[in-house]
Amino acid sequence: MRRQEHLSSVYNAIRILQSFSDEEPELGITELSARLGLAKSTVFRLMRTLTETQLVEQDAESRKYRLGINTFVIGSIALRRMEIRVRAFPHLVDLLQRVRRVVRLGVYDGSGGVVYLVKLPEDKATRSLSSVGKRVAAHCTAVGKVLLAYQSPEEQERVLARPLGACTPKTITDPERLRQQLAQIRRQGYATTYEESTEGLSSVAVPVLSPEGEALAAISLTGSSNQFLANHLHHYLRELDLASRRIAEELALARE
Repeated sequence: MRRQEHLSSVYNAIRILQSFSDEEPELGITELSARLGLAKSTVFRLMRTLTETQLVEQDAESRKYRLGINTFVIGSIALRRMEIRVRAFPHLVDLLQRVRRVVRLGVYDGSGGVVYLVKLPEDKATRSLSSVGKRVAAHCTAVGKVLLAYQSPEEQERVLARPLGACTPKTITDPERLRQQLAQIRRQGYATTYEESTEGLSSVAVPVLSPEGEALAAISLTGSSNQFLANHLHHYLRELDLASRRIAEELALARE
């Protein structure tokens, strides 16, 4: 199948998923065909793929289709990330005002990377550091390392088995060295990077933990490397731990 046909199939599959609503939770092949202007054979083929991936399911009696369990799983992930961002934001603003360093909130993307949900301040001076929505390799950043340290051993090994690219000459790309560092990060509860993501910049990050000990997200402070000496680091960690606890407490209360 040519690339254009692949893209067309993806586009039409998305159109099918978007056709379901509270008013019309179940739809049949004929209805979807007429509504979307697609041949019944095309809709049937796409529905078969969507069913196999549990994005839709078919009612045994009506033979119509409805959204499947995996749409709920995907939606829950998106909702959870949005909730974390909304509830964390005022605490991140407060952290920025207290420390005056670049503040970031990131989540693990499930494939060895980190996606940033918040970066403060958002101005020309800091825009190049990391953009909201940008995916970066976890092993290059403090946020990524602390989140990777709280993943399962199987997930860590899956990531370490891949080629680890270098963002700067100081990026750790040796799997064994990184494996040892992740174990240390898990023990101490925070991660640091010194010019491993961007030359001249260093970071420190801590996880935002659920009551079960799961790393829901991570928050970090970033600045020039001369601002991350040992005496600075202790102060930054106190402020990060305070912000992390407040965010975690608010997320826990929201789930009660």
